[in-house]
Amino acid sequence: MKKRYWKKVMVLGLTVSSALLFAGCGKGNEAAGTTAEQSSAANQATAEASPESKTEEGSTGNDGAAEKTYKFVFAEHVANVEEQAPQVYAVVQAYMKEHPNVTIELQGTASDDQIRNMKMAAQNGSLPELFWMEQGGAVEMANAGYLADLSKEINSDQAFMDGFLPGMLDSLKIDGKIYGIPCELQSNGIWLNKALFDQYGLELPVTYEEFIHCAEVFRSNDIIPMAQGAKDTFTAWAFENMHCRYGFFDHIDDIIAGTDQWQNDDYLKFYNKLADMRDKGVFPDNVTTMSYDQSVEAFMGGKAAMLNSGVWDTKKFDQSDLAGSIYYWWGPTFSDGIGNQNVSMKAPAHPYCVSAKVQKEDPELYAVIVDFLKYYYGEQGTGIIARDNQSIPVTKYDGEIDKEKYPVFARVMEKMNDDWESPAACPDMYIPGQLINQYRESMIGVINGIYTPEEALSYMDEQQSTIQ
Repeated sequence: MKKRYWKKVMVLGLTVSSALLFAGCGKGNEAAGTTAEQSSAANQATAEASPESKTEEGSTGNDGAAEKTYKFVFAEHVANVEEQAPQVYAVVQAYMKEHPNVTIELQGTASDDQIRNMKMAAQNGSLPELFWMEQGGAVEMANAGYLADLSKEINSDQAFMDGFLPGMLDSLKIDGKIYGIPCELQSNGIWLNKALFDQYGLELPVTYEEFIHCAEVFRSNDIIPMAQGAKDTFTAWAFENMHCRYGFFDHIDDIIAGTDQWQNDDYLKFYNKLADMRDKGVFPDNVTTMSYDQSVEAFMGGKAAMLNSGVWDTKKFDQSDLAGSIYYWWGPTFSDGIGNQNVSMKAPAHPYCVSAKVQKEDPELYAVIVDFLKYYYGEQGTGIIARDNQSIPVTKYDGEIDKEKYPVFARVMEKMNDDWESPAACPDMYIPGQLINQYRESMIGVINGIYTPEEALSYMDEQQSTIQ
């Protein structure tokens, strides 16, 4: 059975403006004589009409004029883009197939190395033309003048703007200027193996008390209640959701301003809950040495009933033997929580940014990059991301989902459509970039028994003081 989700995304024009194509010189090996009025979409239309006009580098079209070629680097934050970000790889390949005069060089680098590399590249003037960057670092780079202001190209295309989900284009907007577009929807939570819940006569939990009860039943039957790769501090995802239920956003602005501190009563309640989960056996016995990959393996192997992760694992789960049993959960509500407990995480993730250097020095190539972004976030790219690769787009999708073929993805999309409120940003993207790793370390440190809740919050106050 098939079902339609989200609103219709409007068809976006894929042409590069002729005015921009007049200016500057494209990178890569170029051939002389390109007509100024040709856009990439026009070239494609001609190619479709006459196969012989599908020019390769250095070849000519029907009018005898050589087609100009373009090349740019797209630097991603995963080591192997084809395997770890197949939706990105697929869109890039589709775009190059439709635009044979454009070569996009995908560069894959693990996340932490990517952040360091981009910061160094910004300082020495060697930024890739298009690249992923973590939010805090991107803000710093924008303020320093390293990122292209995309506002003109985005704001002048109403159809393009209308295609985004609410708030997505605001995630890297500074003084009204747009310096990046979210790479994906930031959605993290807890995966549930319903088959194990059914086996032990348990309902899927809603409250913290129900969550702990389920954990105790699983623990008594030698099932890991929740797989947690606490060896990797970046695996704090679901705990950030929980922190939103203990007044994270009630305090954080004042903390950053220096008029409040991490050691407040609301935050202490949350960190005490982390310690309580540890003490009540929610996590595996080897939580301190378990990596994220090992936690996924434990869950997929039926050794764990729950997993702290996010929507990036959806496709993997749909391809597994557990596909019919895997559900997605926003995590428990808390009777002593602060504010709204029906808090989800449907926020913008870290952005894709364009180098200011290519915008200033090579406006023709810059126009090609903008055209690619409009393809990526347009109807064609959105379809490739959602329909073909079961990834959650930041744009509206009205395509069809085969619930029998992709049951996990269908359930995730249903969660995207529920009425639970989502913050404008995930906590680790809201705080200053210098504190992101420390924030994660403070939570994972409590889970690993390195910190008491009080010590973890004291550590955060110490770190906060270094940037004020």
